[in-house]
Amino acid sequence: MERWIELFTTEEGIRSIFEQFEQFGLLAGFLLVILEAFIPVLPLFAIVILNINSYGFIVGFIMSYSATVTGSFLVFLTVRFLFRNAAQRYIHKRENLEKLLRFVDERGFTFAFIMLALPFTPTSVVNVIAALSNMRSEVYLLILVAAKLIMIGSMALVGYDITEFFNSPVRLAVSLILLALLYFFSKWYQRYLNKKLKK
Repeated sequence: MERWIELFTTEEGIRSIFEQFEQFGLLAGFLLVILEAFIPVLPLFAIVILNINSYGFIVGFIMSYSATVTGSFLVFLTVRFLFRNAAQRYIHKRENLEKLLRFVDERGFTFAFIMLALPFTPTSVVNVIAALSNMRSEVYLLILVAAKLIMIGSMALVGYDITEFFNSPVRLAVSLILLALLYFFSKWYQRYLNKKLKK
């Protein structure tokens, strides 16, 4: 137990995690991000931090960015072509769900872009909602390419060289403040959407 605590709470322990993860190779980091798109309980933030600290900022960023765009679009295509017809029959019987889809059809670009750009919003839910809407596939791919650049970029900037937090309390404080601002903005936007849907 003490070994695990030391591993996650000391500079040397965290460095050893990055070194061990690097041994799995670039493909492991890429596939792990894609897997997160299908299994949203996996922590994307932690995976991105692993990638950029294990493989370097540029390689880790490109890998994480390309993988999350690929994974999200694969979820979108899977839902659209395998489950859309059955799901829409269910949705038409539920007024609230039908209202949600109408909202996405009307304001889909703005809705999806903001939700996907924020690190603390449920990306998997957005992928499914967009797939069930009338949004064209190429439009959603364009939104993913733009929005995920912001999302992964913010994660990478906060989480790069995370071991330096032990030596720079100021950087740690700035990172925590930035994360808090992003978190509260995400929650505010979700409440804003809920109010719009209730009108």
